[in-house]
Amino acid sequence: MCADASQIEELKERIRRLEEERNYLRSSCDELQGSHDILLEAIGAANQKQVQAEMLSMELDQVFSSCADAMWVVRNDKIVVRANDAMLNLLGKTSAEVVGRPCNTLLEAPLCNGKSCPLELSINSLSAKEYDVSRGISSGEQHFIVSAAPLVTLDGTPGIVAQFKDITDRKQAEAALAKANITLARLARLDSLTQLPNRRSFDENIEREWRRLAREKQSLSLVLCDIDFFKPYNDTYGHQTGDDCLRQVAQALGGCAMRAGDLACRYGGEEFVFLLPNTPLEGATKFAERVRHAIEALALPHETSRAASVVTLSLGVASQIPGSGTSPEILIRAADEALYQAKEAGRNQVAAS
Repeated sequence: MCADASQIEELKERIRRLEEERNYLRSSCDELQGSHDILLEAIGAANQKQVQAEMLSMELDQVFSSCADAMWVVRNDKIVVRANDAMLNLLGKTSAEVVGRPCNTLLEAPLCNGKSCPLELSINSLSAKEYDVSRGISSGEQHFIVSAAPLVTLDGTPGIVAQFKDITDRKQAEAALAKANITLARLARLDSLTQLPNRRSFDENIEREWRRLAREKQSLSLVLCDIDFFKPYNDTYGHQTGDDCLRQVAQALGGCAMRAGDLACRYGGEEFVFLLPNTPLEGATKFAERVRHAIEALALPHETSRAASVVTLSLGVASQIPGSGTSPEILIRAADEALYQAKEAGRNQVAAS
């Protein structure tokens, strides 16, 4: 009986140890299964990220390749790593002729290998740069906006990505618009019939000269001119002939203003005016007499004039040294009063006040 009891206890012990081993193995299997699941999840996530990275890379490649602006990637040692189709078109070369070659052998200054070289600017500043640059070509000038930024290439080599946006058409349009604006500004200050500066131009110039000569304490003279009996002239010869008369008189008046700074303008209707800076009354009066003779010498027939048998002028002259706080209206009124005196005295003459 004792032997049997001992054997039974031994069997129980062995069963207990087997149970422990079974439980341990079961626990280990559960842990391994959990680790396996985690590993599978990690592998799945890694694969997904790789796919996403590849898709992103493909998208970036597509954007780079299809960009309408010329772009290339250049290492710091100036070797071209990539160039898109627009860049190849700009260079007039194939990819095989560009990739792997120094950028400064492919693109000349100022776009490369000069003060405006995007590689040098980005390397030196370690920041993105954007600027305008122009280069001469056979048909004129080509204008670009160059954008450059530091970049680490796929193999870990530092470099830049540079973009060359051709803005030649925009620049040409801007230049044409600026030219048109200058022309419009000039036309806005010209009388369309006589091509002399108009009243607006006169007003601007007299204001400017008044302020300048007030500072310099110098004389400003005005000669106001009126074609004698111009209404009867129009009634007799017709408005077309009247316009021709105004044009011929204006041309002669413009030829009289020979000094730099002297200005002949159409003041309105059949009235014209001369602005004579740095001219005292005596000099302005002599000038007005020369103008009167010049118009009389045109010998334009005027049968209905009571002053002469040809077109003539009455002229009023005034001169003033502008003072601070005063207005050019003082001078204009004085010249107008002198013109009235010339008309009252019989016309075809000069009066000064």
